[in-house]
Amino acid sequence: MNDRLERTQIYDWHKEHGDVIPFAGWEMPVRYSSIKEEHMAVRDSCGIFDVSHMLRMRIEGPDSIDFLQTVTTNNVSKLKINGGQYSTCLNENGGTFDDLMLYRIGEEAFIWVTNAANGAKIWAHIQEQAKKFDVNVTDKTKEIAMIAVQGPNALALLSKMSEKDMGEFGRFTCNPITIAGYDTFLCRTGYTGEAGAEVLVLNCSFSDEGKTRAIGFWKELLNQGAEFGIKPCGLGARDSTRLEAGFVLYGHELDEETSPIEARIPYAVKFKVEPHYIGYDVVRSHKKEGVKKTRIGFVMIDRGIPREKYPILFNGVKIGMTTSGGLSPISNKGIGMGYVHPDTVNDGDIIEIDIKGRHRRAEITKWPFYDSEKYGETRTI
Repeated sequence: MNDRLERTQIYDWHKEHGDVIPFAGWEMPVRYSSIKEEHMAVRDSCGIFDVSHMLRMRIEGPDSIDFLQTVTTNNVSKLKINGGQYSTCLNENGGTFDDLMLYRIGEEAFIWVTNAANGAKIWAHIQEQAKKFDVNVTDKTKEIAMIAVQGPNALALLSKMSEKDMGEFGRFTCNPITIAGYDTFLCRTGYTGEAGAEVLVLNCSFSDEGKTRAIGFWKELLNQGAEFGIKPCGLGARDSTRLEAGFVLYGHELDEETSPIEARIPYAVKFKVEPHYIGYDVVRSHKKEGVKKTRIGFVMIDRGIPREKYPILFNGVKIGMTTSGGLSPISNKGIGMGYVHPDTVNDGDIIEIDIKGRHRRAEITKWPFYDSEKYGETRTI
């Protein structure tokens, strides 16, 4: 058995400047300064994350659309070239193998980006399913670096570096452009709730030359982003920003026992014409007939920081368990998500979180857990 941890192309820089920890089989930076400082850089200015540990597959061939229609839940046939969509990949019982981003880069060519923790599982699943179709699936993870540039100043920075107006590129698009002399795919997506992009930097193999190239792009972002208040960000801020935005995380809000309908991410699911995807009938029944659990969000009223797997109580009765929790740097209050039995609570209801034997009050609240007029991609102030 090989227990050696993988490293991204930018690892040497992370090791020199940040705190590196094991994560999903990789050595990844958890922070460089403090999680709060990095979190607020993303909310107020700009932060960059190395997300090169995520699995990136290229899928191409005459049957690529039909193949992807059977293994993902969104409607691939509606995806235009240079478009992207958020989707899920399910098992036969409607449980979630993973959530993913799918980008169409050609008539019969796609890039699939999936979570690092599920890389081996998804790779094996896709390889097996692909045998039924005329498609070719290749792992591009170690040929492409992937850097998320997020925050209200992110697009201004990328406009400066590419000499292109980022206003040309709408959300959920994926376009080949040159940024500071580097060939990239600019994917107008992210995992923080803020404006920005996830940049696929091409020709970044794990050779010395490829690593130098990836680190060079990372440094270029930091150098040119200085005027925009840029900061390098680690896994800690990546998790706190996604939690504050109310986004699901695999292994917490999503797993093989949970459908996308239960997770309340219906935008990832389309009930399309055949070929139907794996798990279609179960998910359709969840949509039409209801579910046995549903995701909620809450903000703490009493002092206390919720974490995963804490009991959720209503009127003294346990109704579910938390899946994620932490401290919101914006509000300085505990926030979290979890699953409860449907029709037990509504927005505004007061529940209790059992935090290590102490019951602490919280209010059921819609996500995101911040004022969307002041923060996030739709901010108006």
